[in-house]
Amino acid sequence: MKQGKKKRALLVIFCFAVCFALILVTQTNITDGKYVYVSSSVLDYYETTIAGEQQELDNIQSLIRETEAKIEGMISEDMSEEDAHEAFQNSLISDVNFYGMASGEMAVRGPGITVTIDDSQREIYFWESPNDVIVHDQDLLLVLNELKLAGAEAISINGQRIVDETSISCSGYTVSINGRNYARPFVIRAVGDGARMSAALLGPGCYGTILRDYYGLIFEVSFDSDMIIPAYSENRTYDYLEPVDTVKEGESN
Repeated sequence: MKQGKKKRALLVIFCFAVCFALILVTQTNITDGKYVYVSSSVLDYYETTIAGEQQELDNIQSLIRETEAKIEGMISEDMSEEDAHEAFQNSLISDVNFYGMASGEMAVRGPGITVTIDDSQREIYFWESPNDVIVHDQDLLLVLNELKLAGAEAISINGQRIVDETSISCSGYTVSINGRNYARPFVIRAVGDGARMSAALLGPGCYGTILRDYYGLIFEVSFDSDMIIPAYSENRTYDYLEPVDTVKEGESN
């Protein structure tokens, strides 16, 4: 009887050892570089990355085709050296103007909207704080975000051009914009599709509507067919940046 139990115990141990060995071998085969489990999130990331790279490649190919077309046009026109020099100079001027407008280094004009934001003039309810009815830096930042999402091409606040280096922060009873302090009211001018930008601010549930109807702040939007946005007036310094050939983001030599 005891001998039979001992044999059964040995048989169970043997079967367990065989199963463990099979599992170990299978796991080794799966992770030897031939078969690797990949989650759906990783696959989505790869698909997004590939789509982005493909889009970038398409953009580059489109730029190459446009450049080749310009060169062929110049060759077919059989321009003289003087005419070619003038055409090249005009092309450079056009590029300088474009990047000057885009970077904020050049004053621009165009149709758009003027947004005026000011502290509320109503009485404060007993459950409210005085901070609830005044304009804060975060209000200006959220309005700027809405304007940019709505396609604003150039923006200024109280005459300060908004660029990539612009900082907006509270400074006592004033708001610091590009390192300079401004008090209420805040006048925002934005060049772009006026109807679209206005709808993004004053539509149902939009931030301008909330400031006006819920908090009681003065929030007014007017249209302008021809407004001027000043150039960025502060000096720009780059202590760490330097130009390089085109590389992918995050790459290093």
